[in-house]
Amino acid sequence: MKLNQWLDHRSADDWFRSAAAAGRDTLLPLSCAVSAGRTLGARSTAGWIGTPGTLIVGSLAGFGLLTTVVVAVAAGGSRAAGLQSWMLAALAICAIGLFGATILLWRAERAAAARQAAESATAAEAGAMRDIGKLEEALNVIPIGFALYDRHERLVAFNEPYNRMIRHIGGIDRTMVGLTYEQVLTHYEGQMKAAFPDRDLSAWKAEYLKRFHARTSIDLQWENGRVVRLAQIQIPSGGVVLMRMDVSDLKQREQEALAAQKRFDVLVNSLSDAVFSTDRDGRFSYVSGAMLPLLGYRPDELLGRRPHDITHPDDHAGLEACIERLRQNRGVSIAFAHRGLCKDGTIRQVDVRMMATERADSLGGEFAVTGVVRDVQRQHELAERLRYELQRLDSVVQSSGAAIVLVDRDMRIIMANNGFINAWPGRSAEDVIGKPLRALIENVGDQRVFDAWFAAGPSDPVERLEYENARTDRQGRRRIYHVTANPVRDTAGLVQHIVFLAVDATERREAEIQLFDTSRLATVGEMASGVAHEINQPLTIIRFAAESLLEQLQDTSPDVPLASVSGLVDAKLSRIVSQTERAALIIQELKGFARQPDAAPRPFDVPATLSAAAQLLREQLRLSGIEEELDLAPGCPPVLGHDSRLQQVIINLILNSRDAILERGAPGGEALRSGTIRIGARHLASTGKVVITVEDDGPGIPDAVLPRLFEPFFTTKPTGKGTGLGLSVGYQIVRQMGGTITAENRAEGGARFIMTLDAAPTDMDLPPPDAA
Repeated sequence: MKLNQWLDHRSADDWFRSAAAAGRDTLLPLSCAVSAGRTLGARSTAGWIGTPGTLIVGSLAGFGLLTTVVVAVAAGGSRAAGLQSWMLAALAICAIGLFGATILLWRAERAAAARQAAESATAAEAGAMRDIGKLEEALNVIPIGFALYDRHERLVAFNEPYNRMIRHIGGIDRTMVGLTYEQVLTHYEGQMKAAFPDRDLSAWKAEYLKRFHARTSIDLQWENGRVVRLAQIQIPSGGVVLMRMDVSDLKQREQEALAAQKRFDVLVNSLSDAVFSTDRDGRFSYVSGAMLPLLGYRPDELLGRRPHDITHPDDHAGLEACIERLRQNRGVSIAFAHRGLCKDGTIRQVDVRMMATERADSLGGEFAVTGVVRDVQRQHELAERLRYELQRLDSVVQSSGAAIVLVDRDMRIIMANNGFINAWPGRSAEDVIGKPLRALIENVGDQRVFDAWFAAGPSDPVERLEYENARTDRQGRRRIYHVTANPVRDTAGLVQHIVFLAVDATERREAEIQLFDTSRLATVGEMASGVAHEINQPLTIIRFAAESLLEQLQDTSPDVPLASVSGLVDAKLSRIVSQTERAALIIQELKGFARQPDAAPRPFDVPATLSAAAQLLREQLRLSGIEEELDLAPGCPPVLGHDSRLQQVIINLILNSRDAILERGAPGGEALRSGTIRIGARHLASTGKVVITVEDDGPGIPDAVLPRLFEPFFTTKPTGKGTGLGLSVGYQIVRQMGGTITAENRAEGGARFIMTLDAAPTDMDLPPPDAA
């Protein structure tokens, strides 16, 4: 029992009796009494310092000391009775007063302590109320409504958001604190019936009670149209926290996300490529529906499996290498073509494009891969077929016997076959590829033509170029190559490459030369009668002049001085000389025509060549009653080729026109021996072409004959009058010169042959005239 409680059960008489007993037993010295009082006070105050017990113990100790002194004095008997009585009365009064003061002081200290405790309690309550207010403010601004029920299911507290959420059915107030959850539902049930009279609420209360006791959570759409998430959370004290959160916006976003996901799935599943993603463990976490037609797997059959399960075992090493590259190069797309394993065990070629997301874009920086799988089986089959066809084509190209080379826009070789490489002994494909074509071949054609090809637009016409080139083979023999240059357009229609195909035409050229020579000699033979007649004229004149001079000299007397007849002799001899020169000129022109031309083409004068050809036939045409006209435009540039060959073509055309005119019959059957043959030449500066025409006013060419006019051995002349090679040979000669020849009928009657030749380059000079 505490000291103040113990004092309440003790009386003053007990104290006096204890003190008297102590005095009777022994008379303590004052110092001992004081010491005992101090000791008692010290012992009493040891555990009560700072409490009302301190004052009480001190007062009792002093009172005991005074009582001891009084008893000691009274027992001594050395004082007078009066003094003794006075002292006892005074001591009694002091003791009573001291004891009363002690009691009053103790009571006062208790009252002060009670007041201090009350003030502390009031201050603590005020602080607690302030803290509760702050907590209440904080809870009211949280967008989640909650209500607290104790373990007896009685409502303890709620916040304002909770009240707002159910305001459409009357809300909740503090008067409902202390009601059980069932009583609260009963209250709401009445409000619900009043607000929604047409609604069946028979199971409403039971459902809410069931969820409350089961502590389950659910999302409900309330009567105000808002979607609220209801949750019951058990707390350690046995109570329950009901939480209400408005998730309408969240549900809306979920619906939008779901709709977006459906649109994404529709979009992804509409692709022919299969879309996939893998998780940090390298297993499929998403697979689109395109995987079913691709490899035969439904998406759910592949989720959780590794890509290795649908990859051919021989390609696993390549797959691992790709995965390692993805780890080292995040954010970089990597392609991997391999054999995919179908569900039925078959193999299908697929191409995978995949990429590992950056660390900053991944959850926790995990290694995740996304990609697409494309079916390339058809492309693979086409590629294999193309590879097979290319092998076949390469075998054809390599064994064709022709030299084939492909160059780029810089005229550098990018492909060459064995026929081209073998032309340079000791060189391999590596020595040729990448080299400029002109570094190996000096004459590769007109570079201006190639530049025009490369500058041509998609709709600009480009024509192949044909020319001949000569080089010496390993045995030192001169070989002739017929070269064809073909421009190669890309998908945009622009010329990006040129293919050169060179065929050894040495034997063919020799045969053609023999054919040309034979045809030329045949033409000479056909011209023989006319030439002989033309030569016969100056010979006849020479004979007549010589005979006349001889007769006149014989008739002159021997005595007549020779000087007197010198004039006659000079006149006759001059005539003989002129006719000799005439015959020599005819023979010279005939020799020039019959002479075999040089192998190498060279520039020559077109008007001079045409004039020489016309001169050879002028006498024959005159004898046939045919007029010859020349229309040679001045300033006509030279062309590249052989002048004798062009003369051969022109003479053949003139003779054909002569025959056609002579075969034209009169109505009475008499042949008409009159006609005109026109030979013309002009320069088309816009195209750089020289145009040569030979036309007549004969009967023309039958329409059925025109398409076959230049075929070998085709002729409309009677048997024995033609070989059918003249026009065919002329066609080949013009083609060798890089030109064209066509035939047509004139509107006014007769036939016209048109030859078009390229003008020779301006940097090529004409050779000096032949002195022979």
